[in-house]
Amino acid sequence: MARATKMCHTCKQTFRAEEIVSYASPKSNTFYNYCPKCLEEKQAKDRFVAKVCGIFGLKAPGPRIWTERKRLIDTYGYTDDTIVDCLDYIYNVEHKKKLSESLCLVNPPMVEKMKKYKSKEEYNAQKLIDAMKTKIQTYVVPIRENDEKKNAINLDDWLED
Repeated sequence: MARATKMCHTCKQTFRAEEIVSYASPKSNTFYNYCPKCLEEKQAKDRFVAKVCGIFGLKAPGPRIWTERKRLIDTYGYTDDTIVDCLDYIYNVEHKKKLSESLCLVNPPMVEKMKKYKSKEEYNAQKLIDAMKTKIQTYVVPIRENDEKKNAINLDDWLED
């Protein structure tokens, strides 16, 4: 019995039908078949496009951004997620001015600063999670009522005399 096979849209290799995933990019209506490795790369690229467009207010990244992305990946071995995290750090944490739609500020020193910042944030988040998990022991303090009767003075008694 022959097994059903499908071809990956990116790498053009054939895989068993249950290994292939149909995926459509955001803002797209066309579904394509991807193998798990190519699907991961495609989703990372889609996240890159969405984040870059969100940061710079673009509809789609231009050729300059794609060229700089390729240079960063080839030169330093950065992933799309690293580049996007660094852009997010530069413009949303350090509040640098957006002079041009470029990845020129993504460089090794800035990536190191971003990694230190992220590790500090993760550490603080973990401390908060640990604090939320700790059990707090509560004590109920019993309230003791005053049983002693005091002589109450009625002011109306003084007025009648």
